[in-house]
Formats: sequence, structure tokens, C-alpha cells
Amino acid sequence: MNSILDREVKVLGETADRDLTSALHEQLDGLFDDQLEQAVVELQRLIDASHAQLLVMINELDRREVPATEHQLSTTNWLGYFCRMSPSEASGVTKTARSLAQMPQVERQAIAGSVPSASLRLLSRARDRHPDAFAVHESVFADLAASLDARDLRHAISHWEQQIDYPAALESADSLRDQRRFYLHQTHEGMWSAYGDLDPESGHIVSTALHSQTDPANLDTDDMRPMPNRTADALVDICRFWLDNNRSVSTSGGERPHLTVTVPYATLTGEERRLGEIGGGIVDPEAIRRLACDAGIVRIVVDGEGQPLDVGRRVRTVPPAIRRALELRDAGCAWAGCTAPTSWCDAHHITHWADGGITALVNLVLLCRRHHTAIHSGKHPPDR
Repeated sequence: MNSILDREVKVLGETADRDLTSALHEQLDGLFDDQLEQAVVELQRLIDASHAQLLVMINELDRREVPATEHQLSTTNWLGYFCRMSPSEASGVTKTARSLAQMPQVERQAIAGSVPSASLRLLSRARDRHPDAFAVHESVFADLAASLDARDLRHAISHWEQQIDYPAALESADSLRDQRRFYLHQTHEGMWSAYGDLDPESGHIVSTALHSQTDPANLDTDDMRPMPNRTADALVDICRFWLDNNRSVSTSGGERPHLTVTVPYATLTGEERRLGEIGGGIVDPEAIRRLACDAGIVRIVVDGEGQPLDVGRRVRTVPPAIRRALELRDAGCAWAGCTAPTSWCDAHHITHWADGGITALVNLVLLCRRHHTAIHSGKHPPDR
């Protein structure tokens, strides 16, 4: 690789006694925009070439059985210990390295930096599934991998597999659903962490539902939330809508699924500065007041040690009849400029019921989740 990248690397190498970060930024300041673009492309190509060389070296290490003879470790464990790879990453790298050794034409393109690492993984898996057929078509795949991105290459491999072994391709598609998984757990800090994998059908269903809630056409033009925030809010809105409108599912206690919020009454009325709790995690008092605007409330009196003394009957702060009238009157979020439909909205007490406000149309307004949160944070709709 000649040109810009070589010059930058050379200059950085001459500044070993200086702060490399400062040296890098000094060199970047001297680049024109087109030179910076070229440098990024060249660096990515160098990274891809280095990754391919790493795979070749790992395969040679594996072939010589160095990890086993010198350290009594498998190649996967050796990579985990000496290269700080996770078990899944080390296992995948080892498999790809072994497979690449059986694809000389792909290896040639990869060492030249023409094949991204993600594409190498796709090719190695295709080769492992159909070694004989892949050997016949390897030159085609080597050219495709050098010109297509990973997504298009995956489609090409899928069509190829359907042609050479349709039953196996069908079985592979069916097996994707068996690999679906989803984990949701609360961290020590009270936040919730979610991760997992969905099969193509399930993933598209979830993606379509989330996009319907994050579509810019349904949002205010001044909505400055980052997309990760929008997606998280959309997921919560969809789950909340299901809880609010589900009529068939109940818990073992015979009630519909619900949230349990613990909050001193003095906190709810603003007489005391204290955080409420949901599932053991602390919650902003204004978030508690927002949740209490339109919810089913069960009063539980506890003693000084937190033991329940009395449980009152469940009371709905906004009865269904008033909710229907409210939807007819407001026809969606009442925040100026917002077009969120009624199904996205909460019934907000203008004067909170904990402060003596009545549950009647004159004291209620529909607000979408974003603007309901905003108004409880002290913000107000824009003036014309």
C-alpha cells in the first residue's frame, strides 16, 4: 500500500518518543477531505489483509499443534488466553482459519485485502457445509467476495446452496428458528439489559413493529432523541399497548399483568423528597406521578417494618367511559404539532389527582408517552 497511508505510518513511526495520539491528529489536520477518505479506505483494506494473515498464522499454529505441545491447551483456549478473545470468538476464528487453508483462491484474495473478515466467515461456513461443491465453484466465490459486501454475498451463497442441495437449504432455514433466543435481566445498577437472536421471520416482525413507532412521519419535526432512544421508547410503547389492551391473559393471581410501583404518598404529593421504586430499582418521582396519571391503583398500608397491614380495592384513575370520551375529543396527542394517535397516548391529569385534581374531562388531556414525560419534567407545548 503506497501513498497516503504509507506516509502517515512512516511519520508516526518516526515519532516513537512522542505522544502517538497527538502525532496522529497532527497528521490528520494536514489532510484534504479526499485524502482522508482514501486513507480510511486503505486502512480498512490493510486491516482486512492483516486479518487474513492472522488466520493463516493461526492455522499454521494449529497445524503444528503448538498450543497443545507447548501449553497443553487447545487452539481455541490458547487464543482466549494469549490473544484475549472470548470463547465464541476464539472458536469462530479457529474454524475460519482451518477452512481458509482449504480455499487457496479465496486466501489469495483475502491476503491482498480484498475480502472483508465477515465475508471470510460466510465463505468458510459454506465451504464446511458443502466441501466438494465449493471446491468446484471456489474461483467464482473468490471473485464475488472481492466485489460484494457481506450481505449480498450471503444472498449469493443462499441461492447457490438452494441449487446444489435444496433439502439441506430448507433444513438450514428451518433450523434458524430453533436458534432464536432472548435474554432480559436487571443489572446491579437497576438498568435492564436485553440481548439475543431472532430468526428472519421473527426479526422482521419485531423490526416492522419498532419502525412503525420510530417512523419520522409519526414524530415531531423537533424530536431530537437519538435513534437508540427512539427504538427503546418504541419497544416500551408496544409492550405497554399490549398490557393496556390485552383482555385474555392473566397472571396466576387472576389479574391482568401489571406493574408494581412502591411510593410513599408524601412523595406522590410532592411533600417529601424521596425516590419511588419499581422492582427494586429507583425511579424519578415525576415518573411515578406520570405512571399514576392513568393507572389501576391498589392502596397497601404497611407498618414500620414494611409488613402489609391493609390492602384496599383496586381503583382505576381514568374509567373506560371517560377514556373513550377523551379519545373522541382529543383524537390523539394534544401536544401542539404532535400527530401521535390515541393508541400511543396516556390520559394526563392537568392537576394531578394526588394534588386534589378531579378525574373528569375538564381536567384530562391525551398525551403521547414522549410528551407525557416532557410535561412531567416541567416542559410545555410550543406557542404558535
